[in-house]
Amino acid sequence: MKFQLSAALMGLAVTAVSAQYNQTGPFNLHIKGQKPKSSIDGYASSCHAGAAIEGLCYGAGAAPGHGSYSEYYFNFTGYNEVGNNEVGSLIWNLPYTDQNGNPAQESQAMGLVFQTHSNVAAALFGFSQADFNVGFDSHGKMFGSDYVDDSKFVAGTPPTSYTPKAYYQWAVCWQYFTGYYYQSVAWVQLGTPHNPTCELVDIIKVPV
Repeated sequence: MKFQLSAALMGLAVTAVSAQYNQTGPFNLHIKGQKPKSSIDGYASSCHAGAAIEGLCYGAGAAPGHGSYSEYYFNFTGYNEVGNNEVGSLIWNLPYTDQNGNPAQESQAMGLVFQTHSNVAAALFGFSQADFNVGFDSHGKMFGSDYVDDSKFVAGTPPTSYTPKAYYQWAVCWQYFTGYYYQSVAWVQLGTPHNPTCELVDIIKVPV
């Protein structure tokens, strides 16, 4: 389905202001390497990577089940789709103690943090990262989405339409961020990962 770009962006802006989110979850995220006989077969959990910042780390082993550091949610408005699949934000709830000494949570959306010297971006939860649009296909596999393909651009001619598409460019890599070095989930922009520790993976939603 194609729409006029200006109308689409206006619609997204209105949605951002007045969005009433639907939420699914909690669920675990199963991470499995794409290579035959890959050693990567485990689950995601949120790992400390700075003040109120968490990475999406990889850990080998069985499904973790219930647990705040391995439970995730999916927020969507119902207005944005790729095919018949909703597009929205991957959410993790940061636990903390409020001013009255009671346990509380703050929802954080996953975003991507890019390095200037690499085509690999770290998936992080926090308050400063812009949300990265994701969805889940009919097999439960998580994808990233975008609307405009700049490989089709013509000089001086702005795009007038867009086609939402799903992309599966997840990897597990050893990544360094603010003094922390973890094996964690990344997004590969294009081509072969610049980081040689990266291995392409599928990320699959599994109900808790």
